[in-house]
Amino acid sequence: MRGTDMRTIVDSKKSSKRNSDSISNAYTPAGDYSSHLAEIQQSIARRAYQLFEDRGCVDGQDLEDWLHAESDVLLQISFSIDDLDNRLIARAEVPLPTADGLEVQVQEQRIIICDRGPIHIDDRPDGLTFRRVFHTYLLPQPVDWASAQISFRDGILEVTAPKLNGDDYVAAA
Repeated sequence: MRGTDMRTIVDSKKSSKRNSDSISNAYTPAGDYSSHLAEIQQSIARRAYQLFEDRGCVDGQDLEDWLHAESDVLLQISFSIDDLDNRLIARAEVPLPTADGLEVQVQEQRIIICDRGPIHIDDRPDGLTFRRVFHTYLLPQPVDWASAQISFRDGILEVTAPKLNGDDYVAAA
């Protein structure tokens, strides 16, 4: 491995001021996402059980209930990766007006996008709508995470990082 996994915190003050933001590369040691993931899984499980109860506690549709609960709890994000001039450019379409409350971690072969708590989506007559964010994307090849650039503009989170060639990757191991 090239070094300790690192993460970049998306600066919520910057992203709420302007429609286009270049996120600074303020790296801190990677956190343990297991408690965060466990909290989200518990939310999904509660929602799946609620759907089961709403159907009259009839067995046989647990997978459908779980998948429906995931779509109710998690904010859906479209993701794509382009390979351009020795760089990987990852784009995530995040249906939010700003990057407030989002955290992005760039690792050698992975990008993690998660929230720092439930994200308020909209006000509806039946109450507030909150969603959770936790998505992990594997990269097709290792990148130099220390040189990654992250920006958020018009609902598109973009991560650009130089690819590591075979020599860089072996030398860093």
